[in-house]
Amino acid sequence: MRILHVTDRYSGGVGRAIDRITELVPEAEHHLLSTGIESTDGRGVYRGTARLPDGTAARVQAVRRTVDQLAPDVVHAHSSWAGLYTRVRRLPVPVVYQPHCYYFERPNLVGPVRRSVRLLERALAANGSVVAAVSPREELLARSMGVRDVVRIPNAPSSAAVREAGARSGTPAGSHRTVTMVGRVVAQKDPRFFAETARVAQQLGLGLSFRWLGDGDQTLVRELRDAGVEVTGWLTADDVMRQMAASDVYLHCASYEGFPISVLDAARVGLPTIVREIPAFEGARLTAVGSPAEAAVAAHAAVVDPGRRLRMIESGDRLVGEMDESALHDGVVTAYAMATGGALVS
Repeated sequence: MRILHVTDRYSGGVGRAIDRITELVPEAEHHLLSTGIESTDGRGVYRGTARLPDGTAARVQAVRRTVDQLAPDVVHAHSSWAGLYTRVRRLPVPVVYQPHCYYFERPNLVGPVRRSVRLLERALAANGSVVAAVSPREELLARSMGVRDVVRIPNAPSSAAVREAGARSGTPAGSHRTVTMVGRVVAQKDPRFFAETARVAQQLGLGLSFRWLGDGDQTLVRELRDAGVEVTGWLTADDVMRQMAASDVYLHCASYEGFPISVLDAARVGLPTIVREIPAFEGARLTAVGSPAEAAVAAHAAVVDPGRRLRMIESGDRLVGEMDESALHDGVVTAYAMATGGALVS
């Protein structure tokens, strides 16, 4: 079965999610149509890659042209913009749409904009696409818009995320205790929350340092650095894992999400993991916080209280057990079979 993956931005978490699909579903032939595709080397398993042009209308046309040339069995659209490019005009092949978090979940959208975006999603869903939800929350949202064909495709940890033998679960030694966040520095990831957490920790004398693995909006990068946060810039996947594993706590500060791979990576390498109180993490049983002050206190507890640290690690272990490679594989195979009305040969 030939699959065409489409996304407007390959770099970041969406690209990592696509990579994992290509690695874990080798019985399909994977192609990629995207921006930022120069970074696929050594990551996913792609038979071919091509670049999306600039401009929405040009991208819609590029998708149709690529479908005509490649003749895929399924188009797998990743994120909201790709969902638009692949569904605004009905394609001659079925579409699996994976939102990777619905845009209308963005907390700072004003009411009319939120309603308009939701109506657009409902209209596009009428084109008959299968929706791939990464979490129970996304599944609920898809069904609330009248989507009948919804398949759960949970994210899975990166292949490079492996816990070292004897990974520490007790109180870390030494005075350098690092709190880490991974991702693109953009408004969705709420770097200001992370910066304020760093300020609170410094004001309270908690002995924590803060590091952001990634890059992005330079205004937000400066705000992080002004708060004393180290911003590494873009790293290779292996370097991200090495720096994450060398940290003491993982704090995921995004204001809205689908379900980020970096949280699973942190849990898999044995880090106590703290997340925001947002719908994406409902039922995940991770330590959730509502403010930077709560985040600073929870991070401090994770490095000074062995019992609390162990409970956080165990919560992450349970999560990784539920969102693993086999669950991702089975979800993808089911989605493609549902879209085509057949079965993927294994």
